[in-house]
Amino acid sequence: MPEERPWTIAALLEWTRQYFARKEIEKPRLDAEVLLAHVLGIERIALYTGFERVVKGDFLARYRECVKQRAEHCPVAYITGRKEFMSLTFEVSPDVLIPRPETELLVERALMARHEPSIIVEIGTGSGNIAVALAVKLPQAEIIATDISEAALRVARRNARLNGVDSKIRFIHGDMLAPVTAEGLTGRVDVLVSNPPYVAEEEWANLMSDVRDYEPRPALVSGKDPLKYYRVLARGAPEALSPGGRLMVEVGADRAEAVGKLFEDSGLRRIEYVKDYEGIDRVIEATAG
Repeated sequence: MPEERPWTIAALLEWTRQYFARKEIEKPRLDAEVLLAHVLGIERIALYTGFERVVKGDFLARYRECVKQRAEHCPVAYITGRKEFMSLTFEVSPDVLIPRPETELLVERALMARHEPSIIVEIGTGSGNIAVALAVKLPQAEIIATDISEAALRVARRNARLNGVDSKIRFIHGDMLAPVTAEGLTGRVDVLVSNPPYVAEEEWANLMSDVRDYEPRPALVSGKDPLKYYRVLARGAPEALSPGGRLMVEVGADRAEAVGKLFEDSGLRRIEYVKDYEGIDRVIEATAG
């Protein structure tokens, strides 16, 4: 961005919008607004009441650096270090996936399925967005969140503190369902929820560069078998769940039927397919016998 002119908020946003569009950024205006509001420490709406404010000095230098990063397709959430999910604010870093809006459907369904008293276990918590949102909404529930990544668990614990629920969630390091057995929860889990890696190895190269070049590959890619982690859940859920307990998972596009068949073959019943707002089967639910 040229040095010689005074940069008002309005001028910065318009220049950045055009620049991002040339760089094939999907939402150029929105990203420009989020980054500028972040640098200035104000809400996005305040940009519109301060269009004539001149941005200079350290603020302008920081904004230039943010624009440079975004032009290289670094996700906005990694630049700002924050992402909103279920109207809550979460810290994010390259150690964790960025929470997606479609995952809110998984939380909403889990809120509908719980029993009283309720033991809820999340497998692969990442940033902790699912577990934290559930803890905020269900203060009486016992919530256990697991992950194989210690780095991800550190982020998740910080997010629990950020949202005031650090005393309501137990974060446990472990692989898939192993912590359920280790913690003596076999047959006691009322809701088992997971958004596991489901990108097949051969699909990795076709992902958007925003995802492929920045988000943690182990949290996205399941290997050659895109159903790998669903198979583990299907085998272990019937023993882990309490009678009538519910298994709930997020799935990728075109995976729902295959995952549902896995759950049915494992002895789970009442297989339900829940569509997201784009009409895609996004969440699958199954009930223990």
